[in-house]
Parts: sequence; structure tokens; C-alpha cells
Amino acid sequence: MAHAYLCVGIDTECDKGAGWRCERPLSYAGILEGVAGRLQPLFRQHRAKATYLLSPEVMRDEASVEALRRLDGDHELGTHLHGEFAEPGRYEPDVTAVFQRDYAPDVERQKLVDTTDLFIRAFGHQPRSFRAGRFGIGPNTVGILESLGYVVESSVTPFMDWSSSGAPGLAFPNAPTQPYRPDPASPGDVGDADLLEVPVTIRRRWVNALPVVGAHVDPAWLRPTRSRASTLVRIAQAEIAEARARDPERPVILNAMLHNVEIVAGKSPYAATEDAACRILDNLGGLLAFARREGIPVIGLGDVPEVLAA
Repeated sequence: MAHAYLCVGIDTECDKGAGWRCERPLSYAGILEGVAGRLQPLFRQHRAKATYLLSPEVMRDEASVEALRRLDGDHELGTHLHGEFAEPGRYEPDVTAVFQRDYAPDVERQKLVDTTDLFIRAFGHQPRSFRAGRFGIGPNTVGILESLGYVVESSVTPFMDWSSSGAPGLAFPNAPTQPYRPDPASPGDVGDADLLEVPVTIRRRWVNALPVVGAHVDPAWLRPTRSRASTLVRIAQAEIAEARARDPERPVILNAMLHNVEIVAGKSPYAATEDAACRILDNLGGLLAFARREGIPVIGLGDVPEVLAA
């Protein structure tokens, strides 16, 4: 029986508030307190490796870059595009509302080049992994990422339809829940890209099969923001069992996600209070503790291609 592995991809951004509104002036307690003070010590405690996916504004903030350079313990840094913060035409939005797939192809390329160049200047090496802001991957994204040297993409959210969030047609009804080579023009479908898609671990609930009602209930995410540790463990166990039933010899990849700002009080819509922020952090800790008990290594998103190749 093949091993299971867990990735935790953390979208790492400037501080937000109610309605995901950016604080003014831009602030970064979610880096200095959230990543350096809370998240990375938790991962180190569990001998686990986090993947911090950095939005452009983070890499333009000297204090944040210095804090990330000095992180103690194993971790991976990748990139995360909220296009409002990237050239050309960068600006500081009230809310990061743009879906990457809606940019003209040349503009999307320039914004991904800008983001990648910011990363290389800040950290001195090529990023391996990427996630689009608002999961807004489009038909040109995979090809651009491949040309820039990325090996892993992680924007696909199986079973989700983002039409009601302002992105008609951005949906992944048939996306695999395990890593796959995507169709560059339709990343939610299997294809022949060189880059590996590592989808967020999302599983359908029984209610999703019901007519009408099921379409209005989100499936179950491996996301500490939304679920208690016990629920996260059940989601993980169900995904492992189903994936092994399909192919007992292929390693199983679990991919949890959250935002860095969710575990600092008042820096996201999900945790207005310290108690709420600590609950999310405790849920994550419970998932990491489960992985440690079960001998499930917690690896970086950029490590997944080597794991599957081996």
C-alpha cells in the first residue's frame, strides 16, 4: 500500500478585515505575528513542512521579506497572484476582487513575470509552486507558469462553481481530487501539461447529490477555517481510502489550505476575535497531529512531483 502525504498551502497576503477589505495603510501582522509567530512554530512542533504562497505585496514589504527569510524550520515558499498588486498597472485595491483568468493573456503573463521576479529578487531562487488568488486559474495560466519554471499549480477546487462569486464559468465539476497533469486550456480536466496540478482536497457531501438543494451547499474542504480537527481527520481518512481503492500503488496526496491572516485576530473575515483565531490554529494543529500519529509526512507542494515519481 502506497504512502499518504499531506501538503498545507497557506495563501500569504497583507492584512484584511471584514469583507476581505485591505487595511489602510497596508499592514502585515499576518506575516510578522501569523507566519513567524504562530504558524511556523506550530509546523516546527509537528516536524511538518508548510508551503507559504506569497502575494506580490508581501514581497514588496521589506519587513515581511526579512521575516520570511529568517523562518526557522523546514518550509517552502511559493507564489500567489492577486493581480491588483502586480505590474503592469498595480494599485492598492479596497478588495482583491479580480480573477486572474479575466486578464488579457499578455497582461496575465506580465503579472506572473512580475510576481516571479519579485520572488527571485527577494529569496534568490526560483519558486516551484503557485496558486491563483480566488482560485481564478484560466486557460492561459498553465502555459505561462510552465514557461516561467513552475512545476506545481494548486488553484483547482474540485466540485466548486465560483459563478456566484463573480466568475461565470469558473467551475471544476469533474476535476480529480488527486494530482494530475492538467489540460492547459482547461485546467480542471486531465491533459498533458508538464506542470502538475495538485488540487485542494475537497470532497462531495451526501447532500450535494440532492437536486436543487445540493447545489447550494459547499462540499467539504480540508480547510481548518471551516472545520474542526475531528472533521478534518474524517475528510482526510475518506480521501485516503477512496484514492487507495482506485490505485493502491499510487501515493495519496492531501492538500489542505488556509490564509495566513485567518489565525490573527481581526485580520480576516473569519477571525474577528483572538478566540476565533486560536480555534482555527487549533484545528490546523489537530490535523498536523493526526498526520504525525499516522506516519503521514507533511511535505511542500513543490515536493509532490518527486514523491509521485518515486
